[in-house]
Amino acid sequence: MRAREGVMMSSKFGDKLKLLYPVVEADMPDSAKVDNVLEFLITAGGRSLPEAVMTMVPEAWQNDPLMDPEKKDFYRWAAFAMEPWDGPALLTFSDGRYVGAILDRNGLRPSRYYITKSGYMVMASEVGVLDIPNEDVTQKGRLQPGRMLLVDTVVGEVTKDEELKQQIARQRPVGKWLKEQAITLKDLYAARGLQSSVTMNGDSGHPPVQSDLRLPLFGYSLEHLNLLLVPYAKNKKEALGSMGNDAALACLSQNTPLMFEYFKQLFAQVTNPPIDPIRESIVMSLACPVGPEANILEPSEEQCQRLFLDRPILTLQDLSVIKTTDYRGWKTKTIDTTFPVTDGAAGLLPAIDRICGECSQGVEEGYRLLVLSDRQAGEQRVPVSSLMSIGAVHHHLIKTRQRLKVGLILETGEAREMHHFCVLVGFGADAICPYLLYESLISLNDQNLLGIDITEDELQQRVIQATSKGISKVMAKMGISTLHSYKGAQIFEAVGLSKEVIDKCFIGCASRLDGVNFKVLAQETIARHQLAYGIRSADAASHLEPGWYHWRDGGEKHINDPTSIAHLQDATRNKNQSAYEKYSASQQQSVRSCTLRGQLDFKFIDQPLDLSEIEPAANIVKRFVTGAMSFGSLSIEAHSTLARAMNRIGAKSNTGEGGENADRYLVKDPKNSARSAIKQVASGRFGVTSSYLANADELQIKMAQGAKPGEGGELPGHKVTDDIAHTRHSVPWVGLISPPPHHDIYSIEDLAELIYNLKCANPVARISVKLVSEVGVGVIAAGVAKGKAEHITISGHDGGTGASTWTGIKHAGLPWELGISETHQTLVLNDLRSRVKLQTDGQLRTGRDVVIAGMLGADEFAFSTAPLIAMGCTMMRKCHLNTCPVGVATQDPELRKKFEGQPEHVVNFFFMLAEEIRTYMAKLGARTFQELIGRTDLLKRADTVLSEKSQLLQFDKVLTNALEMRPGVNIIGGSVKQDFALEERLDNQLIAEARDVIDGTSKQCNIKVDAGNTVRAFATTLSYEVARKYSDEGLPDKSINIEVKGHGGQSFCAFLSKGIHVELEGDSNDYVCKGLSGGTVVIYPPKDLPAEFKSEENIIVGNVCLYGATSGKAYFRGTAAERFCVRNSGATAIVEGVGDHGCEYMTGGRVIILGPTGRNFAAGMSGGFAYIFNKSGTFESLCNMEMVALEPLVKDIDITFLKEHLQEYVTYTGSEVATHILSNLEESLKYFVKVFPHEYRRALKSISTQKAKEAQKRGVENGLVTKPLQNGSISPVAKKSKKEPSVQDIEATIADTEMEQKMLDKALDKTRGFMKYHRQRKPYRPAETRYKDWGEIYNHQVVKKELKMQAARCMDCGTPFCQSETGCPLGNIIPTWNDLVFKDQWKEALERLLATNNFPEFTGRCCPAPCEGACVLGINAPAVTIKNIECTIIDHAFEQGWIKPQPPAFRTGKKVVVVGSGPSGLACAAQLNKAGHTVTVYERNDRVGGLLMYGIPTMKMSKPAVLRRRELMEDEGVTFITGTTIGKDIDARELLDSNDAIVMCTGATRPRNLPIPGRDLEGIYFAIQFLEGWQKNQLGNLNEYIDAKGKDVVVIGGGDTGCDCIGTSLRMDAKSITSFEILTEPPPTRANDNPWPTWPRILRVDYGHEEVKIKHGQDPRLFEIMSEEFLDDGAGNVTGIRTCQVSWTKDEAGRWKMAKVPDTTKTFKADLVLLAMGFLGPEEAVVDQLGLDKDPRSNIKSSKGKFRTSIPKVYAAGDCHRGQSLVVHAINEGRQAAREVDLDLMGQTALAGPGGIVIQSTLHPITAPDQQQHQQPIAVA
Repeated sequence: MRAREGVMMSSKFGDKLKLLYPVVEADMPDSAKVDNVLEFLITAGGRSLPEAVMTMVPEAWQNDPLMDPEKKDFYRWAAFAMEPWDGPALLTFSDGRYVGAILDRNGLRPSRYYITKSGYMVMASEVGVLDIPNEDVTQKGRLQPGRMLLVDTVVGEVTKDEELKQQIARQRPVGKWLKEQAITLKDLYAARGLQSSVTMNGDSGHPPVQSDLRLPLFGYSLEHLNLLLVPYAKNKKEALGSMGNDAALACLSQNTPLMFEYFKQLFAQVTNPPIDPIRESIVMSLACPVGPEANILEPSEEQCQRLFLDRPILTLQDLSVIKTTDYRGWKTKTIDTTFPVTDGAAGLLPAIDRICGECSQGVEEGYRLLVLSDRQAGEQRVPVSSLMSIGAVHHHLIKTRQRLKVGLILETGEAREMHHFCVLVGFGADAICPYLLYESLISLNDQNLLGIDITEDELQQRVIQATSKGISKVMAKMGISTLHSYKGAQIFEAVGLSKEVIDKCFIGCASRLDGVNFKVLAQETIARHQLAYGIRSADAASHLEPGWYHWRDGGEKHINDPTSIAHLQDATRNKNQSAYEKYSASQQQSVRSCTLRGQLDFKFIDQPLDLSEIEPAANIVKRFVTGAMSFGSLSIEAHSTLARAMNRIGAKSNTGEGGENADRYLVKDPKNSARSAIKQVASGRFGVTSSYLANADELQIKMAQGAKPGEGGELPGHKVTDDIAHTRHSVPWVGLISPPPHHDIYSIEDLAELIYNLKCANPVARISVKLVSEVGVGVIAAGVAKGKAEHITISGHDGGTGASTWTGIKHAGLPWELGISETHQTLVLNDLRSRVKLQTDGQLRTGRDVVIAGMLGADEFAFSTAPLIAMGCTMMRKCHLNTCPVGVATQDPELRKKFEGQPEHVVNFFFMLAEEIRTYMAKLGARTFQELIGRTDLLKRADTVLSEKSQLLQFDKVLTNALEMRPGVNIIGGSVKQDFALEERLDNQLIAEARDVIDGTSKQCNIKVDAGNTVRAFATTLSYEVARKYSDEGLPDKSINIEVKGHGGQSFCAFLSKGIHVELEGDSNDYVCKGLSGGTVVIYPPKDLPAEFKSEENIIVGNVCLYGATSGKAYFRGTAAERFCVRNSGATAIVEGVGDHGCEYMTGGRVIILGPTGRNFAAGMSGGFAYIFNKSGTFESLCNMEMVALEPLVKDIDITFLKEHLQEYVTYTGSEVATHILSNLEESLKYFVKVFPHEYRRALKSISTQKAKEAQKRGVENGLVTKPLQNGSISPVAKKSKKEPSVQDIEATIADTEMEQKMLDKALDKTRGFMKYHRQRKPYRPAETRYKDWGEIYNHQVVKKELKMQAARCMDCGTPFCQSETGCPLGNIIPTWNDLVFKDQWKEALERLLATNNFPEFTGRCCPAPCEGACVLGINAPAVTIKNIECTIIDHAFEQGWIKPQPPAFRTGKKVVVVGSGPSGLACAAQLNKAGHTVTVYERNDRVGGLLMYGIPTMKMSKPAVLRRRELMEDEGVTFITGTTIGKDIDARELLDSNDAIVMCTGATRPRNLPIPGRDLEGIYFAIQFLEGWQKNQLGNLNEYIDAKGKDVVVIGGGDTGCDCIGTSLRMDAKSITSFEILTEPPPTRANDNPWPTWPRILRVDYGHEEVKIKHGQDPRLFEIMSEEFLDDGAGNVTGIRTCQVSWTKDEAGRWKMAKVPDTTKTFKADLVLLAMGFLGPEEAVVDQLGLDKDPRSNIKSSKGKFRTSIPKVYAAGDCHRGQSLVVHAINEGRQAAREVDLDLMGQTALAGPGGIVIQSTLHPITAPDQQQHQQPIAVA
């Protein structure tokens, strides 16, 4: 309304109108704001009272085909004038004469009225508020959704909705105005002579997506393309994710997050209900008028002169038409939202001011639309955040009173996620054209990378469909159904943005945590530009996969990282305290990088208390619970293991919303009980029966879920197994939908009612309410506490989930640190803290987390992910795909077999956690945990600063001690009991009278009582008594008969148990038969009503009856209100009419409706049947047909059912309607329609098929057999011919023909490939032939043929251990290039491979593949063949000619020398050259390559591959100088003086000796002498070499070098080969002290071992053998070795000790001995010459994690720095040393850091004489 002040004028008030401003007074509650606007519209706006109300609170008109056209025109005209008041409300209004009421568009509030003969109308939210004689009542009615009622108290007339609104709609010719004045996109197209579907490319001058630099400029990543954008195009909806959001908050992220990331979506909880935008889409609308708004105070045709858009997302062609339009004088101005890169970070604020100024000027110049465009962004111009632009302009124009004179449209390359669009609209955007999103998808489509064949226009329409669904879902979470109401509403909270940013761009937005300022935001903007267009781009392309969604080594920080997961599993499985300490340390590091609590620290006391004084761990663990994870999201094995563990330690587990089988909670074995103490009651009401409730210690109402607050969920039919269906009281294979929490818990009143219901259903259980952190949650919690909750959970935004869209996972909800502190403070302020226990959850990991949570106010702590990890979860993030490889989160029977978790693992975790907490308590001086609760005075900001961003955060509000706000308040949670007044319940009388029946001493009792509307939850506690004793079996029918007269209160007969029969003569309110559990309820009108009173025309029960009913019968004579039989899963109900949303989400049971229904019947109905007496013929137009079919009755089944139940219904109720039907049954049956859900049909067929399996096996008919399909239908399949060959192994079927390969490719399954396909077992050529030649041992042809199948085995882990610290040191993006190989996108796979590894041809041949040792698949199956895939990618690339020299376009002028050309030297040189430095490599040998050339034999490493790489590097500008020894041929000091830096990469070249007697004999050599001499000879050198031909060879030492000696000796035709290894023979599988994902110390048979066994008959290796003496032949030659056996044992400290085994001396013949025992360190000459410091192992010393040595300008990398290691480690060392050199030389670097990620804090613009654009490759999948 403030924005309208600039366009409002009044002929009535003239200039005095301003005296009425502001229209809406500040700091008013919602109802007062409505009153302000309503009074203003009547007083100054020329509208009558009902018209003003109708304008403000319209019906859901947009999607209603049945609405009268005149009324729809009125609503459309009103929408042009103002946005609707959108939310649940029953508004009553009066001007002294007229009294009226209107109900919100979705009809969630109850509104019941009586009209009497004596001339009274009584309206209230309940019936029974006044005692009115029945004989005086003429009508019992209700307000329906969006409907209005008006009483003229002077005339004494009631005007009902249709008549009233018809009068108002006809007051003005609004239909004519709309037709003549309203503008649509179609009009704009027509004005240009175009069709609206015409394809007009956007800016087509851009490169394909793989090299489009705008992507990194706008912060795109490969994850955005693959996880989000591609599903828009392919599936027309947003993709799903799972396991929550554990990434760093934007205010802590070092990866330049976009502005959108600083905002979290708010959502509805308790205050108003979220909406289901899918099943209740009839109330949703994205249509909205844009452009100048006319004067609202003078109703006229001018209000229609606006552009009406059906949705806020525009296509490229839409925007083009809008930009160039001159239709009806409209014109559009484009405002550039970029600034020159030369302005640097300082250019951001002036650019924002300029944009705002230009927009104001545009309004003054008469432009109707302003397009804020960042199209000019590129090499020379930097884009201002589109969110900053729109927010600043929107608020600037409001200040200048110009906002409603113009429409604001965004043309942005930045927006692509649902959250982005929602935030932009929420801060004022009228429409958005995400041009880069479109152009990226168009580029992918042009390259056939989307896998679909569609046009550009169809592609854009798919994006619009996807975004429309996504935006609707976000709106619905807040309970907002129209975009018009959502626009500009700013329903977000900023986390960690400074006040200066809020005040400039986001005025009025909630923000409790001051933080990041314009300076930091500008720096991050410039960093993104530098990443895209920096002249030394180097490794910038590798940053395009930074790990925002899935963890990546070196990328965005995540709480759940592989190191922590591995340590936790080791700790809990082996009770390893050392591993737990490592886990805690690594988790604290992750938490520090990701969370608010990570920025806090403790104020320890000087002298810690003795641990003996601290509360024992056994007490502390009782404060722990496991999170609400349902059986359905978890396997039954995982779910029950958690319950057993928690029961053993006296803590609680939570069922989640999926229910719990009675066989779990009825078993009383305390040591092995799988009963969950906490039973959750959620919106789905799955399996919520009276027995379920009665067998709980705590009943938790799930108001919201941390991972997706405001949303429901869905368990797809294929996951609803027999067990799950039984538990949830459903049907197998029928999908189950959890609606958003809006049926009986959407308001504080209804929540209080449910709390009361549950307390009545189990008086001894604690009633809990689960909320999610958001601004204002403290006030909500205070209301919940006043509503009598005894326990409140505050979940964080980062909780896990089995499945949700990424928008919900990443962007909804707030950190629990903010929520729990606000809640604690608010409860203390209101003296409510003592009434409730507070709990929190959300990525709690360590004792530190728990103690901080306690200090912020929590009493108890819920853990979900950590216990799952303890049981084996690896954070795959594939829960939604049902492919959990460790059996935790899957229903697949094969995968469930892989579950290895034990209750002991969880118990160990919690006790280790409790002991850690005790150490903190001692340091803080707290003897009991209670002493820490609320003690924020013991917290402070951490002394060490994480980053400049984190230093800006202000925690004052969070750390305020609540007791300082209100001293002296009792803060001991739960110490004051809530008073439910249960002793006053009428149920006590019922229980007393029925006691004999309950106790089994009597078979039946009959009870008569009178009741009023104050008697709530009637018979619910009686049902508890029955259920507690008899469970769900209950009592025999009619064991307890109760006759009631009067008015049923709320929740009449809720959770009524079997055997209880209740008849009510009267009427009832909302929630009748909620959770009906086998009982029977009959309600009929009073018998003394007037004779003309017709029950079928009057209401008898209220909203949401039979919600969550599981069994029983309900017979109501009269009509029901809205949402009848929602989530019914087994009850039978008959009623004479229902309101909107009948049978919504129903999964079972049968419903008979003998009269009209409201709209949206059967939405989300997946099971059960509904029978509708459709005499009017209108039902089809009122039924939601998405999931159901309408069918005639089936004679034998349906008619019999109807007849029997209608007869019973008449008997009980005396229904005249049913009597008439039965008396004319043949004729009446014609009008019945059966509602039959599609899924239910499939499930019934599946069950039928299952039963008929035996017959199918026996029955063969017409040469066909019947084959059951997954969906339950039966398909005839041709009978196999007798001549048909037997089924072959799939590997054997792969032929070379192109067609067969295509067929196989099409059949391969990537999602479940890890289950279906075996690991390729023979990557080598046959040993029988290969040992006879020197060719490479690898069978490249066979490997490549099977590669797609092997790639299909990769699970694309959400937490890929293959690139963790125990996996690939390079951080190779293995899952990505595996997926690309699977998709035949070889070139893109190559680009991702080269992003992290300079030399895959080396690692793919020589690396022992630690990545495979850490592969998640390796936990219980052979690992993925990563090494083979890597090698094949690079070899294929060389074959295709894709590998070409890429010299840097810019030279820095800096000179760097690399000493040594092994793997580390080559990698260092390649990286430094890429950065633009002049690099010279010195090699002492005659060829480049170090060990690659001379240490690794030819058959393992093709020497042409090394030479090929040297030539490539030379072509790129690297200079190699061979045959030169630094320190001997060239003085190292002189070299240092003449260069800018030296990097020592000399390797570890001093071999380890074996100084035993006889060592000086001839014939004993180091392995490197043997290998190097032969390699040189093979390459053409005329050198002498050591020949093994005809000799007895003994190789001392194992490892790769030992195997290479074996393989080389064999090929030289050695007489015999023996290998000594002093260690114990490794086991065939991992030992307990060698847990996954550490390198598996198992017995491996490598190529040399296999070859010797083939030729000589046995493996050459001998274990536990020690050489004691070399024996000579008397002529100084070795002739044998004297050995003995050794044994290994552990001492008390756990250290291994070796001892000789007596009497085991043995002599082995040997005339050639090769010492392969590793290397000790680098040669010392050059080290000493430079004066470099050495570490204790004689390696070149540097600071930890650094490469700078003790001498300036000298660096060290590789084995000379870290000691003998793997080739892959050497390459990584070389890369990281090069990065450090580049950073030191230039002050900035774009070379990749750990994990292949460019650390953006090291990116700063530099100037150059000739800036050139470099296109970085981006792989897409």
